[in-house]
Amino acid sequence: MLYALTGARILTPDEEIPAGNVIIEDGRIVAVGADVPPPPGARVQAVANLTLAPGFIDTHVHGGGGFSLATDDPEEVRRYARWAVSKGVTSFLATVCAASHEEGLDFLRTAAGVVGPIGGGAELLGVHLEGPFVSPQRLGALPEGWARPPNVPDLRAYLEAAGSHLRVITLAPELPGAPGVIEAALARGVAVSMGHSDATYEEGGQAIAAGVRRATHVFNALRPFHQREPGIVGAVLESPDVTAEVIADGVHVHPAAIQLLLKAKGPERVALVTDGAPPAGLSQGSFSIGGKQARLGEGRVVLEDGTLAGSAATMDDCVRNVVRRGVATMADAVRMASAVPAASLGCGERKGRIAPGYDADIVALDEGLEVTMTWVRGEIVYFWRKGWQG
Repeated sequence: MLYALTGARILTPDEEIPAGNVIIEDGRIVAVGADVPPPPGARVQAVANLTLAPGFIDTHVHGGGGFSLATDDPEEVRRYARWAVSKGVTSFLATVCAASHEEGLDFLRTAAGVVGPIGGGAELLGVHLEGPFVSPQRLGALPEGWARPPNVPDLRAYLEAAGSHLRVITLAPELPGAPGVIEAALARGVAVSMGHSDATYEEGGQAIAAGVRRATHVFNALRPFHQREPGIVGAVLESPDVTAEVIADGVHVHPAAIQLLLKAKGPERVALVTDGAPPAGLSQGSFSIGGKQARLGEGRVVLEDGTLAGSAATMDDCVRNVVRRGVATMADAVRMASAVPAASLGCGERKGRIAPGYDADIVALDEGLEVTMTWVRGEIVYFWRKGWQG
């Protein structure tokens, strides 16, 4: 199908076009610009007074809308994907943690079986395994039964369960056995992210030298920065090679800390993530994680002891938060929600930009930065007047 989106402000995000057109054919963008007319025979959709941006890519999310991505029910993953497009998400990684090794394998198999385009929903790009090779001192809300010493045989089991769809693994690089796991994961094309870690500055630097290029929700569940021991946070801030996730929900990280992160690394190395829990996007809700109950209330998802258990935010929330609080420009917010995550996953040549040759994954935002329409591979999957049909 050939059609044109006309008259919108366009953030590619490499440039801003005040009023332009996007031409889409067979799920791909074929032309973009202010002087690009709709081709003969194209279906024209006027989107004046809206901003078109690349669809958001959430590389760290556990669920939302009442749906969990750590599940043995593949339909629950699909229902999440169909809900997520209402928040501007056009692709995502299913982030998995579990109460045990065996449960983790089950969740990996389920998510791997759903990877790919999902009719009427966001595309599942693969799986992010958060743990189990993490520090017991920095578990955060991860289940206590999930953590285990890094070892290559377990990694091989996770790789087999996920097929070829394990894209990212979060681990603590200071743990004995971690260097071997890092080497084996990178050899299989799995990106390694430092997280839930008590690593020192030196240990963080050694992991970066070994090829680690990601950091999981910076500032959270990491050894804090100290002037005499910068810790793993210092290593991440210093390295131009590491992409840092940040949860911009207004709860996990103070806006001033995000500003410092951006000044240190630039928006090209910061990825907005939600770390969304199953009740994210709802007014209230609860779920179980590792046998512990977590609840949503007053914009926070917490365990009974008050520990933050993921986020209540959605990707459009994160974009609005950094813009409204003056942390980032709209163009940089869009970049951190689309182009940076795409590049960090190795799919930056087909996703994360509104440019010829790219997948037609697009979100339309109104003046309040609310999502009004979402397209995935050229198919309109969300329209605000109709709303989400489930």
